Amino acid sequence: MSTDDRVQSVRNAWTNALRAEVLRVGRRIPEVARVVTVGMWIATYADADGSNAFPGRDTLATLSGCSQETVTRAVKVLMGVGVLARKRRPNASAMYQLLMPLGGGLDWAAHIHHMTDTRQRKAHAKKKAERIAEVTRTASTDAVENPSDSVRGRGPDSVHSGSSEPPRTDPDSVHGRPRTASVDAFRTASAAGAYQYIPTSGRDPLPDHTLAGLSPQPQPRAGEAAKDESSTGERPAAKPRDTALEVVRARAPLARCTDPDCGIQLPYGATGLCAGCQQYATNHERHSA
Repeated sequence: MSTDDRVQSVRNAWTNALRAEVLRVGRRIPEVARVVTVGMWIATYADADGSNAFPGRDTLATLSGCSQETVTRAVKVLMGVGVLARKRRPNASAMYQLLMPLGGGLDWAAHIHHMTDTRQRKAHAKKKAERIAEVTRTASTDAVENPSDSVRGRGPDSVHSGSSEPPRTDPDSVHGRPRTASVDAFRTASAAGAYQYIPTSGRDPLPDHTLAGLSPQPQPRAGEAAKDESSTGERPAAKPRDTALEVVRARAPLARCTDPDCGIQLPYGATGLCAGCQQYATNHERHSA
């Protein structure tokens, strides 16, 4: 008998059929490969006709590298698409029967939810929905109770592009002072500020202290003796500095050089030409001779 005349067993045919299914839908539904992996390990315990396979759930979990709950969910998917049958036995592991798929492709999408809808995923989805509902309820309550307050940085009637009120361009738009301190904000203080510096030049910095009208007093000169403020009424003697100043002022004006092109002032008692003009006249006479 040639190789082409051999009859393929149910176990081998079932294995080849599931392998073809993984290659067909594995890229679109990745969970199918995990389901078929559990089915392949079940097939290793079956007879040639696909019966008498009764591996334990813990054994299949160890061979497949997954948890026992994953094995249970994979068996549900295989039973849902119609390639596996299970018979429970009292005080023993379940017995499986391999069923050959009929027709074209199997409807994995209708039964793969047994593999994907885990308890952890359901709990996570439930917590996420509750958190979103709580945030939405809190935002709505704040918007109703405090319509002037902002919700997450914007007004209750605003959209993502901004609030309904036009933005203010002045640097002191946030409670009388700029949000970000700038040079212009410090240089030009707003009239609505909480505190303004009061200039104190030329007057008493404290307005409740009024001073008597005093005339400006002259500054004392260096080396000048203190004035006599006694009640005798006598006039103090003239100071030596003032006497020397009067003598200088009484002198006659200084003479000037008689040369019309010069005319500079000469020292006290000197007349005629200055020393420069005299030196020029002497040199000129020498060259002329």
